Amino acid sequence: MPTPEQTPLQTDAASPPAAGRCLIVTALPLDDLQASRHGIYQRLRMLVTAMARTGLSLDVVCSEGNRIPATQPQALARVADELQTHWGVSVRVLGLTRSVKDVRTPYLIQQLLGCVSQRWSPGMRAAVAGGQLAVLQRALDEKPSLVLAHRLRSMALLSACRGLPTTVFDMDDIEHVVHQRRMGLPQSTRERWLSRAELPALARLERQAVRRAWKTLVCARDDAHLLADFCGVPRERVTVVPNGLPLPAPAADAAAPAPVVLMVGIYSYEPNGEGARHFIDAIWPLIKQARPDAQAWFVGASPESIGEASRIPEGVHLLGFVDDIEAIYAQASVVICPILTGGGTRVKLIEAALRGKPIVSTTLGAEGLGFTDGQEARLCDTPQNFAQACVALMGDPAKASAHGAAARSFAQQHYDRDRIADALAAQCRQQLARS
Repeated sequence: MPTPEQTPLQTDAASPPAAGRCLIVTALPLDDLQASRHGIYQRLRMLVTAMARTGLSLDVVCSEGNRIPATQPQALARVADELQTHWGVSVRVLGLTRSVKDVRTPYLIQQLLGCVSQRWSPGMRAAVAGGQLAVLQRALDEKPSLVLAHRLRSMALLSACRGLPTTVFDMDDIEHVVHQRRMGLPQSTRERWLSRAELPALARLERQAVRRAWKTLVCARDDAHLLADFCGVPRERVTVVPNGLPLPAPAADAAAPAPVVLMVGIYSYEPNGEGARHFIDAIWPLIKQARPDAQAWFVGASPESIGEASRIPEGVHLLGFVDDIEAIYAQASVVICPILTGGGTRVKLIEAALRGKPIVSTTLGAEGLGFTDGQEARLCDTPQNFAQACVALMGDPAKASAHGAAARSFAQQHYDRDRIADALAAQCRQQLARS
């Protein structure tokens, strides 16, 4: 399996700093960064750090959040304070965007229009009705030297504006691949028909976005090759930027962890909720049979998306969001990722690896990370194999420790956030120096 060091991201970090401004556009709200720890936020933080290291001043357009409504006095300054306090970056927030649903047009009609063009889909119609194009056009009229478009929705909106300069488009997941994987799940006849009908429009939008950008970023080398060929652009236009995290301080020696399997994620994200339900229904009974003392902890926001608490079997605990994630990791003997669909790379597995935790994942769950089965992780795609791997690691602390040490060494080498951000910043400085 290709590993993250096989990436064109390596470049001269000594490039001179750029001058001017960088506009960062994201559909995420940035008003509660203390609680927003999902992988998509971790990746955005790394990219924002990279843009700050170009030497450019930063402008941000993001979505309105629940904690700081756009109508609140000093809302823009308060979001800027969030970014300074929690991410350590100084920014000027230019706008908080809103979405306004089209309640006059039947939703099915909106979905059908989205099959013709993703720009007419319900989500894009809501963005336009909410005035997002106007906000972005005002930001572009300030003539930024560089734009970072975070995810496909942001790039699609920016592409509809005038005067788009050199643009870095973070695609992260290849959306049409994720969409195709979802099509393989059980669906109603209507959902199946709409999924197939939407795919060509989504693919066209991806091609347009990639062709418009100076550089498109993805998480894994296989994705880079696939996307460049799919969009008909030179391979150097699609760059592998793996997800990265800060290297944690070395942990103090602790007692052997309890027989706890741990999953961390936001369960309103359907691949996570679906994976948790699959584990509880198909894998957990096998583990419990072999280890009656075992527990399964599900940590992260929206645990209700997994299922009703009254139907959760014995030994399974939906802990929700926790303030001290380090204490949770310290008590877990195995970290699991029973993901069946989705795309991109799982930041939570990098987080677990950096903490030296043994990992059991589906092959898809560890996709793009470069883990080798039996070394940095156990990769298991049947409930029986998955359960057996968890039970074996819980029962053999020496083997679990060896797997954890291998995972930590690999993650430190390939997923150091500072090193990744520095390399991307240098590439951007070089491009700006040429233009």
